[in-house]
Amino acid sequence: MPLRVSVLVPPAAAGSRSLLASLDRQTLPAAEFEVLIGDDERDPDLTARLDDLVAHRTNVARVPVPVGGDVAATLLDRASGEYVVAVPADRVFTPDALALLCDRADATGADVCLGLTGRAGSRPAGLPSDPDRLAGPAGGLRRRRATTAAQVADDLAGADATADGAAAVASTLCFVDGTPPDRPAPPEADRSVRARVVRATWTDGVLEVVAKLTEPSDDVRASVYSDRTGVEWPLTDVQVDGERVTLRIDPSSVPGVGTLPDGTWWPSLRIGGRSPVLLGGRPQKVHGASVRERTVISFSGARKRVGLDVGGHAHQPIRRLDPSVTSVVEDSRGSLLTSRLKKIDLAPGSRPTGELRLGRMPVVAWLEHDGTGPVLRAWVSGLAGESSLYTRFGHAHFAPTGTRLVVDGVGAMTVTRTVRRPAPEAETPEPSAAAPEHQPGRARRLAGRVRRSVRG
Repeated sequence: MPLRVSVLVPPAAAGSRSLLASLDRQTLPAAEFEVLIGDDERDPDLTARLDDLVAHRTNVARVPVPVGGDVAATLLDRASGEYVVAVPADRVFTPDALALLCDRADATGADVCLGLTGRAGSRPAGLPSDPDRLAGPAGGLRRRRATTAAQVADDLAGADATADGAAAVASTLCFVDGTPPDRPAPPEADRSVRARVVRATWTDGVLEVVAKLTEPSDDVRASVYSDRTGVEWPLTDVQVDGERVTLRIDPSSVPGVGTLPDGTWWPSLRIGGRSPVLLGGRPQKVHGASVRERTVISFSGARKRVGLDVGGHAHQPIRRLDPSVTSVVEDSRGSLLTSRLKKIDLAPGSRPTGELRLGRMPVVAWLEHDGTGPVLRAWVSGLAGESSLYTRFGHAHFAPTGTRLVVDGVGAMTVTRTVRRPAPEAETPEPSAAAPEHQPGRARRLAGRVRRSVRG
């Protein structure tokens, strides 16, 4: 099948391990794109490393470029994809960048399709008034047959891209600028004004957060912020009533970014033009999840700051199972465990799958709506004994549910709460009353008697 896109990498970025790693993580299948890495062959070690890379990757090629030669023209002549993406140095791809840009270009017939660029390591001083124009330099996907070497040269140099001649703009994060070694640390939140979460609930895939400010303000702007990349996206669905602020976050539709990328995002407020304020709250007040096309979990971190784990990479949506609403029903097909869930917002008709682990044995589990609310279901089995239960929906590790499956001698199954037994106290041996105070001296005397008896 013809290649969809050719990724053009200049010699200045040929040694970037982070760029190559981001290409390995692309959701677009490797068979549908090629990576052409320009090499001016001035560094023999780099050339050898690239040759080894080519030997282990079928879609990567090293393209020799003469020193002082036309890098853009050389790479463009070698490209065979329907589209080309020229990558300047110190820039990496988000995991779905190539797939998103190709799909957008296919759907619109555009010769140029732009993706937004986030800057890593420093939080913006302020938010732009237009959410659709958030980024600085943009990366571009171009239709190869309509692309000139001069345009590729501009892209490789990281020049500010414009929408001239573009039939569509992909208004989502596709590229992340590299982090300079001397980057400043993100600014600390303004501690003179704070916002504490009063309530956080999921409804129809939207997280509604109600926060109370320490002082009233009419100038409140809300956003979600990634401390890993320094990218900040504004939220427009915000209501302010004195000290009370209500913001709604739809992870599938954020202004300027579209679908919120996977990772940890922190809702924050800018009050009266001051530094950003992160939302605080207690874990039991804010934990919840929306399980739809992907797992999104609201949580409270170690510093009691409210965050969003998009994709479930660090948290699990199911933290506890309640034995009082958990049953195991046996029929001709086996034993079906059903447990009613709380704080799970499940889309009607959806059936996301995950795993339920019985001790060390994982089985397939799924979530569904039984007409009254979301439930967890799984077919279980086992020998007589007890097995602790763990769940996993998303990418994070298995999470304990605080319950165990008990199978009695005749095979009947029940789910009970896990009881933590205190560790037994170590017993201190009492000293023997008959033991002499100078045991080592007596041992030496007995040893002397033995030696004398042997000699005699």
